[in-house]
Amino acid sequence: MTRTNTNIEHSPSCTSSSSSSTIAQSSSTEPKDIINQNELTIQKLLLELQDDLKQTKDCYNTSRDSWLSIEQKSSTSSDENTNSQLIKTNFTQALTNVQNEIDMYKNTLSKISQIRQLQIDIANVTKNHIDIHRSHTTRRGLADLLSHMAYVLKIWYGNEHTGNCSNRGDSPPPLCGAIPAASNHVCNVGDLIAGFVESDDGDENWILAEVAYVHPNKTKYDIVDIDAEPGKGHYYNINKRHIIPLPQWRACPLTCPQALFPRRTIVLALYPQTSCFYKGIIESIPRIGKDSYSIIFEDSSYNSGYSPEFDVPQMFVIAYKDIKK
Repeated sequence: MTRTNTNIEHSPSCTSSSSSSTIAQSSSTEPKDIINQNELTIQKLLLELQDDLKQTKDCYNTSRDSWLSIEQKSSTSSDENTNSQLIKTNFTQALTNVQNEIDMYKNTLSKISQIRQLQIDIANVTKNHIDIHRSHTTRRGLADLLSHMAYVLKIWYGNEHTGNCSNRGDSPPPLCGAIPAASNHVCNVGDLIAGFVESDDGDENWILAEVAYVHPNKTKYDIVDIDAEPGKGHYYNINKRHIIPLPQWRACPLTCPQALFPRRTIVLALYPQTSCFYKGIIESIPRIGKDSYSIIFEDSSYNSGYSPEFDVPQMFVIAYKDIKK
């Protein structure tokens, strides 16, 4: 599965628009210093988490013992007045213990969130370094970039108050996992999309691209191939019908299973080591947020007509669309 990168030149007016999405490459702090500092902070937080987890267990045991004590004393005491006052005192203490337990959980989750953000910061610094130094003639450079994009994509768990969007009425938003964009969705400059393009020699492909310019009527876009060398890319001018926005969140399989494509669904997915989307069939779905889909692709180079199973992140799996229909 290969394609030829034959594109149309981009107009000068669009060049200025795309420059706003270019990542700043100058910094007074060396990338390695930022990475080292973040890694040290992560190590410190992990050590604190070990102690927090022990305290969380202690808080849980204290809360549990408080409620068990209330049950036992309410069933053994014969004096109703004494029993009522004792239960009230124990109940107040039990609520305090529960609140302490909740506070410990919140503190622990906050530190986990900090670690996650530090890991994303490290990935961003690494990605910027890759953008500056990677060779766009190598598949490894492209693979590193795509891996970074999939890694930093946020996970949608559901409303923080309900904690679940599968059975409490909290529907996942458009562009969460398999949920498509709204019908009136307008892409912004810098958005990643799958774009259906035709080269000069007639080859048609869905390519991974970035929106470089949105025309005033918002029905046409100028897009640039993600595999183009920074500052030297050629641009396609395509209709909105030939664009599929990529997911902006990963869906958590545990809380938002309806935002995942079911097994055996026909989809468009990014073929490994390329920047093209091809028709494939989902063999297995993610079990946790960081998991990928397992997909087989239509591929005539194999005797069966299908490739072996490949892992493809949620970010690069979208609903199948036959543009000719």
